[in-house]
Amino acid sequence: KVSSVKMGATEGMSFLSLRTLNTVTVTLALGLVALVGWHAQNPAHFELIQSKAAAVPVQQTTELSFLQTSNFVDQIYLYAGLAVDNKHETGFIAKEIRKHNYQTMVRLFTSLDDATFRAVLWDQSVHCLVWPPFVRYPGISETAKTDLRAYAAAGNNVVLLGNYVAVQFMNDVFGFQLTDDYKNGPYYRNDRNVRNTPYQYLPSRVEQASIETYAVKTRSLPPGGKSMLDTLGATVAFVIRYDLGTVCYIGYNYNTPFHADQWTRVLHCAIDM
Repeated sequence: KVSSVKMGATEGMSFLSLRTLNTVTVTLALGLVALVGWHAQNPAHFELIQSKAAAVPVQQTTELSFLQTSNFVDQIYLYAGLAVDNKHETGFIAKEIRKHNYQTMVRLFTSLDDATFRAVLWDQSVHCLVWPPFVRYPGISETAKTDLRAYAAAGNNVVLLGNYVAVQFMNDVFGFQLTDDYKNGPYYRNDRNVRNTPYQYLPSRVEQASIETYAVKTRSLPPGGKSMLDTLGATVAFVIRYDLGTVCYIGYNYNTPFHADQWTRVLHCAIDM
């Protein structure tokens, strides 16, 4: 009798365990079916989860984005002759050019005589020529002007900084008819023109660093000229397409550290065209 009771209890427990196992199995199966059906109706949810898991963080600030995406030039020629302020400005500008771009070599040249200048322009390893703000009109021959035009037309970049002497120099060398102007800042990024250029990474506005900011009337730009920073019809940073190359102007003389970081970024954009 005792054995019969034990056997009955054992059979009862086995039956309950089997019943429980069957219940769990059916529940899991129904859950899996429901999950498959929901996935079929909401595939985008799973794709979103997968894309989030695989996504690489993207830089959101334009300032650091510029540093990450820009392949800055490796060599630059910088004029350091008698027509510029070598005591106060040339060294500072060379330092600002290399700011965040310490691999860039700034090569100085001091003479504008035909032979020396031609050697600079014919250097196939350097494709950017920077002119600091002039303190006097540079003594340059017609032959040297022709060579400078050919340098730009061949696909190189000529960058002029500073003042109305630079505006007159551009008019004389390249045949422009730029008209000087003055408007108080701030100066605003021209979003219509900066697209797909280094200037697109500038802040939406750049503060006026000093009263020595020299603008040009936007309407005086030649065909192919685009204002990158302007206000009320006056541009302080523009790019002019010259055949295969570019002529860039920044109407600031870099003689004060006030808002210097913003204007250094403008300089980098011009050089990087």
